[in-house]
Amino acid sequence: MSLLTKGITRLSGLDIDVDKTWLGHLIKNLGEPVDDGDALRRQDALLKSLLTQAGEMIYASGAGTPAVLAPDTGDKFLKAGIPPSWASVPGGGFWELAGETILGSSQGTIEVTGISTAYEILWIQLMSTWSHGWDVLMRLNNDSGPNYDYSRYLFSSVYGRSAYDNDTEVTMYAPGGEGQLFYQLHGFIFQRLASWRKTFCLHWYPYNSANGSNSFYIYQGYWNNQSSKVTSVRFQNGGSFDAQARLLVLGAT
Repeated sequence: MSLLTKGITRLSGLDIDVDKTWLGHLIKNLGEPVDDGDALRRQDALLKSLLTQAGEMIYASGAGTPAVLAPDTGDKFLKAGIPPSWASVPGGGFWELAGETILGSSQGTIEVTGISTAYEILWIQLMSTWSHGWDVLMRLNNDSGPNYDYSRYLFSSVYGRSAYDNDTEVTMYAPGGEGQLFYQLHGFIFQRLASWRKTFCLHWYPYNSANGSNSFYIYQGYWNNQSSKVTSVRFQNGGSFDAQARLLVLGAT
């Protein structure tokens, strides 16, 4: 039946017979919205006013308040927050740079300080060459007290093991002889709580170009400090680390 016979000229004046289940059916083929006050036209206008460039994202800056996050370039990820933001991916994946030192000249000590106590795991990497066959010593927070308990395992033609209790530092054995030495160390320190002992596992690769000594050591043990987390890592030796020696510390929370 034509709506005109009912004296109705617009849909807003149409009564729906609920008892005939008209509410369960969509009214189709009404055509495009033509008035700026129509809901679809208003929605389209709002979106166009918010989104002014390609790649933008809409988020709520407050309850019922839309806002726009501008696009960014490069390898970024969407970081949660109020407001959300684009953040650079850390160089080590989920590892963050906790500290780094590169020597500009030969020195007897290389150290990274100011390490955040938020990190539960530290990944230490040391790379250096020098012309001295001295042992290298590692200290955490420069603690020189008898608080280091560790074992040292040597893997070479003859397997060997040494144990050290209540030592004042961790001694990295260095091969003797003349010529340039190349050292590479990497390992992890685990410290979930400040009240725990700080356990570590380190891998040490010294190479002596003079006598061809190419060794591989594993150090495992703990630093018996139960009052604070690791905030600095220091390596020192009786000779000196050459210029461009690098100590890198990464952290994970």
